[in-house]
Amino acid sequence: MAPGRGLRVLLVSIVDPARRRGGAWTVTRGLVELLGREPWTAELTVVAADEPRWPALRRATSLACAPWTGVPAKVRYLRTRAFVARVREALGRGHHDLVVINGSDLLGCLADVPRGTPTLAVVHNREARLYRDQVDATLPRAGPLSAWLKHDGERLERYEREWLARAGAAIFLSQDEADEFARELPGLDALVLPPLFAQPPTRVAKAANGRLDLGLLADFAWWPNRDAARWFVREVLDRVGGDVRLHLYGHRSGEVVRPHPRVAMHGFVDDLARVWSSCDGMVVPIRYGAGVSVKVAESLYHGMPVASTRHGLRGLPPFDHPQVVRCDSADEWIGFLSGARARSWSAGRLPIEASLPFDLAANASRFDAFLARVLERR
Repeated sequence: MAPGRGLRVLLVSIVDPARRRGGAWTVTRGLVELLGREPWTAELTVVAADEPRWPALRRATSLACAPWTGVPAKVRYLRTRAFVARVREALGRGHHDLVVINGSDLLGCLADVPRGTPTLAVVHNREARLYRDQVDATLPRAGPLSAWLKHDGERLERYEREWLARAGAAIFLSQDEADEFARELPGLDALVLPPLFAQPPTRVAKAANGRLDLGLLADFAWWPNRDAARWFVREVLDRVGGDVRLHLYGHRSGEVVRPHPRVAMHGFVDDLARVWSSCDGMVVPIRYGAGVSVKVAESLYHGMPVASTRHGLRGLPPFDHPQVVRCDSADEWIGFLSGARARSWSAGRLPIEASLPFDLAANASRFDAFLARVLERR
């Protein structure tokens, strides 16, 4: 980094940090905040991948081409000619002190990075595991098609390992996945940073109304979140008392389940204080996925009681507190929500100490030391 100017960074990203939506956006905004602080004061150039114009056609052609090109379908889906051209154009506009690949699907862009430029990968999920889960969940009896897709999942797993090794350094959201890759890639320089939030944590109480109002906050364009909402309504909500009500918040929440007398669909909510003040606690009945649940982290940061499956709590710092409850089977959810324990669980908010693992300022020094080390690798 030259004296008198900030760090010049190219961010190749699965999401546009200027467009607010979903957990990947939340994580990306935290990274942008860290890079914008002293001592980095980064000058950031962003090249974000766009959703293809004809997504169904793009998926089909990506799957058909994967065996012949060796490029996993999930990687090929975002790696359009236009996107690659924009990355190369940005790289050609001058020297960068650092190139960040934000999302494992895009790691192949490292092939165009000039030799000697420090590179850093941000791993949101173990993509191959997520891919296999989706095949098992949506096509359990698809026969040859399922086998075809699983072969592509193996291709994706090799891609993740090979390109992460080439990146040399990575930020993981999940401690579990960081530990797995440490065993597979012992030379990888890694930092575990859970989702981080710069705004002060809040503690907002809900006015008592005689109901148990449960919130599910998610981007329902993502298939594990759609599955979670539908499963919870079908297997749990209809089997608990009438004082339990579910509120769905987030992108496409209005279309995820059929109309139900005890389900309220609120759509995208810009001010999350509205969520915290309307709900007694948050539920995360997610059954599939990798990485970490960003919405669990955000709920805990703001002191909300959380009831979640093991998938929702995966990879996050452990919480030994009565207001962080694990339920996996439908019977466990029903037993919890039907008893007195759920009413005491929702009676208050978590102590402010619960916010610290996700506080950006509290984690900044670890990030700074790690980034300084990455920048030395030229």
